[in-house]
Amino acid sequence: MILTNDELTAWSRYIHEICGVNLDESKGYLVETRLGGLLRDIGAGTWTELLQKVKVETFGSLRTKVINAITTNETSFFRDTSPFELLRNKLFPELIDRRNRAGIKPVPIRILSAACSTGQEPYSMAMVLLEHFRDLVATWRIRIIATDFSEPILARAREGVYSDLEAGRGLPPPLLKKYFRPLQGRQSIVQECRQLVEFRHINLNAAWPMMPLVDVVFLRNVMLYFDVDTRSALVGRVRRVLRPDGSLYLGGAETMIGIDDGWDRVTEGGCSHYRLKPRR
Repeated sequence: MILTNDELTAWSRYIHEICGVNLDESKGYLVETRLGGLLRDIGAGTWTELLQKVKVETFGSLRTKVINAITTNETSFFRDTSPFELLRNKLFPELIDRRNRAGIKPVPIRILSAACSTGQEPYSMAMVLLEHFRDLVATWRIRIIATDFSEPILARAREGVYSDLEAGRGLPPPLLKKYFRPLQGRQSIVQECRQLVEFRHINLNAAWPMMPLVDVVFLRNVMLYFDVDTRSALVGRVRRVLRPDGSLYLGGAETMIGIDDGWDRVTEGGCSHYRLKPRR
């Protein structure tokens, strides 16, 4: 069913309200393709009728289905590679070195994987830590906090079980053999990786619940779908939980330009990340 301009306007306003995704007039096809199944399933005669049903539903299951359909869950293990290499070769060793030189006793080191989707990103981090910093994992009580807005997607991430196709995307065969076990025709990640990751349900575009300070934030390929005001508010929330010497990773096509000038962009090893500018 064709989406009219008025219907697209109404849907765009509603989607921005519930999950921050910005759909302009060129994105009507996203509503049609991603919500077409829901339109048919509930027997709505028009896009306006479907929107009304979503808004008035008591328990919000239709709302959840809309969010799950619209938000992008494209991910893979070690996606884009370079951020994980930089974490391994420079940022993490330097973080530990700074703490040691300052005489700081081992305190929890926390990494935030925001919008983690089905878990490949935080589990990739866990494998990096176990492969290269195993002796430090327990000493520094390293934790990965992984968040997503979709409860069904988080349930899949917590399960930690992937098809052969999913496991094969970006995952080197030696790591697949070492950190996964066959389970009913699929691949299940081992317990020592699971123990490093804590999954939380968080809407990045609303007030965040209480969260401990973190040392590294992965917020990759998230802001592409938001307008400037939503991006600015989100970066402000990151600022409040990131330690002063921490690092923020964005996606390769994302930037702080026009969003927040309180960050320095640092390019190392073919990869960029951001650090908070010192307070004057």
